[in-house]
Amino acid sequence: MTTHAVIPQPILPSDTGWRVFARRLLSGALFASVLVGCGGGGGGGISGSGQPPDPVVKDIPIAYIERPLPRDDDGELLPLTPAGRDDFNPGARLFIKARATDDALAINVTDQAFAEGADYDVKDLTSHPDGSRLLFAMRAPEIEDAPDEDQPTWNIWEYDLSNRQLQRVISSDIVAEVADDISPRYIPGGRIVFASSRQVRSRALLLDANKPQYAAESESGDGPAFVLHSMTVAGDDIRQLSFNQGHDWAPLLRDDGRLLYTRADSYRNNRVSYYTSNPNGTDVRPHYGYHTRLAEDTPWLFNPELMADGRLVGIYKPRDELPGGDIVAIDTSEYVEDDQTVLGTEGDALDKLTVLPVTLDGSISRHGYFSALAPLFDDTNRLLVSWSQCRLEALNQDTGDSRYVPCTEANLAAEYEAAPPVYGLFLYNVDDNSQQPVVVPAEDVIYTDLVVMGPRPAAAPVDGAINESLASEGLGILDIRSVYDLDGVDTSGAGIETLRDPAQTIAAERSARFLRLLGAVSQPPRDIKQVPGSAFGVSRAQGMKEIIGYVPVAPDGSVRAAVPADTAFTIAVLDANGMRISPRHQNWLQVRPGETFQCNGCHQRDSQVPHGRLDAGPMALNTGAETSGLPFANTEPRYVAEMGETMAEVYARIAGAPRPQVDLVYNDVWTDPGVRAKDPSFDFLYSELAEGPDPARVPTSAACQQQWSAACRVTINYPAHIQPLWQLPRVERDADNNVTADNTCTSCHSPADADGLVQIPAGQLDLSATETDADQMLSYQQLLRTRFELELVDGVLQERLIATGEFEADEDGELILDAEGNPIPIFERVPIGRIMSPGGAFASGRFFSRFTEFDPMEDTFDHRGLMNDAERKLLAEWLDIGAQYYNNPFDVPE
Repeated sequence: MTTHAVIPQPILPSDTGWRVFARRLLSGALFASVLVGCGGGGGGGISGSGQPPDPVVKDIPIAYIERPLPRDDDGELLPLTPAGRDDFNPGARLFIKARATDDALAINVTDQAFAEGADYDVKDLTSHPDGSRLLFAMRAPEIEDAPDEDQPTWNIWEYDLSNRQLQRVISSDIVAEVADDISPRYIPGGRIVFASSRQVRSRALLLDANKPQYAAESESGDGPAFVLHSMTVAGDDIRQLSFNQGHDWAPLLRDDGRLLYTRADSYRNNRVSYYTSNPNGTDVRPHYGYHTRLAEDTPWLFNPELMADGRLVGIYKPRDELPGGDIVAIDTSEYVEDDQTVLGTEGDALDKLTVLPVTLDGSISRHGYFSALAPLFDDTNRLLVSWSQCRLEALNQDTGDSRYVPCTEANLAAEYEAAPPVYGLFLYNVDDNSQQPVVVPAEDVIYTDLVVMGPRPAAAPVDGAINESLASEGLGILDIRSVYDLDGVDTSGAGIETLRDPAQTIAAERSARFLRLLGAVSQPPRDIKQVPGSAFGVSRAQGMKEIIGYVPVAPDGSVRAAVPADTAFTIAVLDANGMRISPRHQNWLQVRPGETFQCNGCHQRDSQVPHGRLDAGPMALNTGAETSGLPFANTEPRYVAEMGETMAEVYARIAGAPRPQVDLVYNDVWTDPGVRAKDPSFDFLYSELAEGPDPARVPTSAACQQQWSAACRVTINYPAHIQPLWQLPRVERDADNNVTADNTCTSCHSPADADGLVQIPAGQLDLSATETDADQMLSYQQLLRTRFELELVDGVLQERLIATGEFEADEDGELILDAEGNPIPIFERVPIGRIMSPGGAFASGRFFSRFTEFDPMEDTFDHRGLMNDAERKLLAEWLDIGAQYYNNPFDVPE
């Protein structure tokens, strides 16, 4: 007969210490209670150790979620992984104990919501600051044979300890089942913040854009994006707070009243780090771990909570390995990365709270594993933890029986196999590394959420300032002190003070002239629209994007302009030709209606310099006006500055914050004409594209060209807006209007001449609209992929092949001979480098230079003047945003 004894192992420094503790802990009834099948878990009964309660916590209720150890269909143990945001793992139960002692009755509070024996799931447990109520996410059992869209969703539930009442927060079935709601937290003002896939505001904006309402897919491709929402404690007035295109979840409320939450972002790179915001969604900032939390093999902090000292604490373990992890606290106030302080010095933000090490490298962890924790907030530096001793399975070779034994030196030396974990609940004292049992360990049980319900200080309400006038227009303000400030380095060349002085610098000498605002294009679920990979072009990495518009960059590099609220957007710095000169800003920004969002400058993607946190990183380079009551040197006298204001701030205060425009328009508003002549104005207008036979090739509406609004977008699709450039008639005529030259792109860049005879396309570049098997026009592939040289052979156009000097051989390396006994040569095609790059217009300089330069020694045809400024600007912006084939999923043919 096989006997498995469960022996709790404390974290003590030696085998002798373990034996002393075991004799003290396992006296009397407790030893009987830890045998297999006796007590343990919630079980709705009394554990019964007889050990006297801790007087400090005897009256503090605790709550916990108990579930079976995760196993596969064959019964093999699976690693402890955080449940996916909408994953359903039935079998969980929520228990409450009136006090944190082993002899307190464990009451199941969630079974009452469903029929007896129902397999439901519970997670994301939290409590009200006054300890009177519990919040959690719960999902009803599967409906047999029902399709996925008819299955229950995750809902937010509340349990009131005073009246023992359990109720769903959103009472309406219709409203509750619209989407999955998880990760609830109480916040000041009688509201609840939570993560949800309902996307209430984003859906409304889709409808305004004449698109179907849907929950947008996460850019990581793992289902609908979960973003932050809030509602009243009565379950109404649901508001969307965040507009990330990835996931925002697990919000926590800091002592300063701000939210700290987990964000997955960055264009399918799946960076997972911590962000903060105000509870109304304003002032979203990266906070911690953007660089060091990236790699898949980097251990992650599961089930995070905030300690009384403000540190983030949780279970630290590899993402998809091991049956548990270590207890680690992270100081996110003084650090921005695991190894970097807010001051930029090296350090270690991670503090392992266990004296003896928990092994995370896959070897046997002698000191066991933890699966969940909760701070006590009682000034004792204690945690409620779920902990499993380290156990080994000792097999008797003679009888075939096995038993579980602790991980002593002798047992480890015997090389026994690791046994499954056996989790129990303990009060763990960080100061002296001691433990007191609260729920004795039981086989096949794990605890994934813990809460200590003692009262704790409530955070003060905090919300960002709102401009009601802007809010009524659906706008906010983006304020950048200087785009030349790159991680604290002045990239302007001449210096910001020199650039802002018109007497020292003319506009043509300033590299940054415009800011392009780019909006995210949310992808629909497959049941709404199936979008093939070919629709994204050469790569899905940049997704699809729309251009919101362009705003001017002031001479000192500052920007203060209105932007659409409740919209995921990003930015790019442009030169006078409308070409991006900045690295791609691959993080989504947002403003709430009426919000002003401020930043110092720009950021290199892979730079380790803290970015976004106002309490970290370099000071702003653009210090603004040196005094009040005077204009900047040699500028228009009416733009009188206040001390510290940037040029853009001065202009916005006096003339109003500029609204974006879909066209590039430059007017010199700064130069004092008494000092020198103003710089010449210029514009690149979409209306110039309409001079051809097809006005539909303009990628925005006539209304947006006349007057921009928050709903205006520029949507560039290659078939509709770029291919027509190659086919637009471009002819030269004499005085009698006779055609003297046909410079239409496809007249030369085509496999047939004007008489229909086969020809090698000029420059080996075919710009015809021929469809290919890849659901993309041939011209698109010729421009953006490697193409191969062609040659005419007996009137047939075919790829040119050249001998490599090698010969065909069999798998043994022996030459293969033809019918005449000769070796068979190997031929290969001759590649031609692509002429355009999805990296942007500057990376496609070889193409654009054709229209501005001519070298008679190398060029066979003079392209200068064949495309106007508006056409080149259209090509530049299309390349800059990623050279997508489509930028609207609903324009993609079925």
